[in-house]
Parts: sequence; structure tokens; C-alpha cells
Amino acid sequence: MERERLFGLVDEYTAFGDHRTGSDADHATTGWVAQELTDRGLTVEVDTYEFERWRARGHVTIDDEPVEHLALHGEWEGPVSGGPVLVTGYSVGFGGEQSFEAVAGAAQASGYTSAVLATEHPHGSLVGVNRAPGEETGFPIVLVPGREADRLDQTEGSRIRIDLTAETSPGTTANVVATNGVEGTPLLLTTPMTGWFGCAGERGTGLAVLLDLVERLDDRPLMVLSTAGHELQYDGLKRWVADRCLDVAAIVHVGADVATEAADGLGARALAATRVAFCAGSPEADRVGAALAPGGWSFVPEPDSWLGEGEVWSEFDLPLLSVTGAGPWFHTPEDTPSNSTSPESLAVCAAALGEAVEAFDTAARG
Repeated sequence: MERERLFGLVDEYTAFGDHRTGSDADHATTGWVAQELTDRGLTVEVDTYEFERWRARGHVTIDDEPVEHLALHGEWEGPVSGGPVLVTGYSVGFGGEQSFEAVAGAAQASGYTSAVLATEHPHGSLVGVNRAPGEETGFPIVLVPGREADRLDQTEGSRIRIDLTAETSPGTTANVVATNGVEGTPLLLTTPMTGWFGCAGERGTGLAVLLDLVERLDDRPLMVLSTAGHELQYDGLKRWVADRCLDVAAIVHVGADVATEAADGLGARALAATRVAFCAGSPEADRVGAALAPGGWSFVPEPDSWLGEGEVWSEFDLPLLSVTGAGPWFHTPEDTPSNSTSPESLAVCAAALGEAVEAFDTAARG
């Protein structure tokens, strides 16, 4: 696929809005992915499921000025009660390094009724944190951008107002499953579709590269799976694989930030070094790693642990190739096409992953 078309796909995906599971943007993205696969000659099934959708509505203000925020998913129901607010920083890392349970416990023990956490980030951004259904603390926690930390430190708790009401209501989302009809046991190509914000680098680059793989490998038997519920700790994938006997030759997981760029220290951008490729169960791992090299992934054969949806896929006794990572705008509102990637990086990564997957699939078939 031409580089400008790859970048155009990232643009189209991002334009739907914040890709939270069950949202209008999620539903629109599902239809878009289904149509893109149909246009490439695949037979597509939209596997819709119902879930309990949690949302918080309202405002967070300091001295009556609105503050950008993200309520920690699922933490409470109803309005946040008035009372003292704990204000502190939060070290997010790549998905969360501090325990929200510890934050909630300490806050409650000190008489606070809610907490505002400023997410630490090199650029002061608001950073979303994935949450699995069932992890809730029952204590209202709200994330705000790290750039607000100084202002929060200088503000008495009574001047911070959390005017939010949370509710759970029936929601729907869907996984998209497609096959190309070529005879034989298929290779499974899979990527998530959802996330906290626009997710250009995090999810958009993966979807673009996956569609390139579909075109490149059209003479091989393929199954393609795009999943919902990523930010709910891979809920869509977990539902899809539950009690499923998976009849595929091998699995290729196209995870986060496939073609994301970062500053190179010389005033330009290059493919982010915080990207990794895991490979297990392949007799041609060296060849796969060599093919991936132009894409700049760190290559880890036979890993002890996996990241993202790779954690779920690793439970199957099948050859698995998983590319994932985290760029500088991972899980932030600033993860836009212009900030996170370029046509050139997308083309390089698509070509490298294409070569690697061809070698990986051929080896899996013996």
C-alpha cells in the first residue's frame, strides 16, 4: 500500500473521535473497519455484544475554571459528594505503576471523599489508564493533566470542585471477524480498535498496517479479528476467545504504537525506541527478527511475559508474533496523526512487518 494511503487510513480512524468502547465513535469505527475488510474481498461478521457501560458526566474546576479530566473508569455511581479532595501526583508509566487501591485507601483513611491525581508525563499531558471490570475501588478518582500539578499544589482543597455524576447503563460494542476464503488453515491477524482518546499512533497505525497485511497476504488463508474493549483490559478479546477452540495456523497480534515516532534528540523524529516485537513457537525466529529490523522494534524471542492483548494470545499453544509498544503520546489526547506518525514511518513498518509475517506464517505451516 502506498505510504500516503497508509497515513490516510490513520487520519480516517482518528477523525471518528475518542474511541471509547460503546461510544458513537466506537460504533462508527466498527462499521468503517468492516467496510475496509469487505472492500478487500473478505467475508465479514460484526459480532455485537452487550455490556454494562460506565460513564461520568460533568466538570472539574479550580476556582471555577474548568480543568481537562478523565474520571477513573467504573470507580463510583451517582454524584461525587462534597467534601475534602485529596490532590496528588500519579506515576502512570506504561499503564500504571501505582495502585489505585492504595490511593483510595489512604484517602479514605484521612477523611477525603474523592481524589484528583495529576498524571506525570514528559509533556504534562492527561494520561488514560486501562481498567478491568471488577477492579473498582468504590472511591471517586479523577485524573487530570500533569501540567496542572503546580496549580493544584497551590490550591486549597475547598477551591477544587468535582461536579461529576457517574452511571452505568446498557451498552453495545462489537468485534469484527473476517475471512478471505482461501482454502487451508488460516493465519490469524488481529488488532484492537478502541482506546481512551483519538489513538492515532496507539491504534490507528496498527489498523493501517493490518489492512496492508491483508492486501499483501491475500493469496494465503486469513482470519482477521479487530477487537473492542481494549481500555477495559482487553474485554472484547477475552469475550471472543472464551470457550473457543481456535483453529488457526498461527497468530499475529498487531498491538499498540506500531509505527509511532519520537524525538531523536537531533531536532527531528524517528521511529520510537519503546517498541518491541515478541515471537514464540517459530523455528524461523532469527529470520523473523531480521525482517523486522528495518522497523526498529526490539526483538524478543521466546519471551517470559507479553504486553497488551499478547497476554491473552500467549495462552494458546500456537506460534505467536506480537508487535507493540508505547510512544510519547500513548494514552493521551495529543495522540494525533501529525504528532505520532508519518507516511514514511508507516511504509517502513508495514514493509518490515509484511516480510516478517510471511516468514513467520511459512514456518508455522512447515
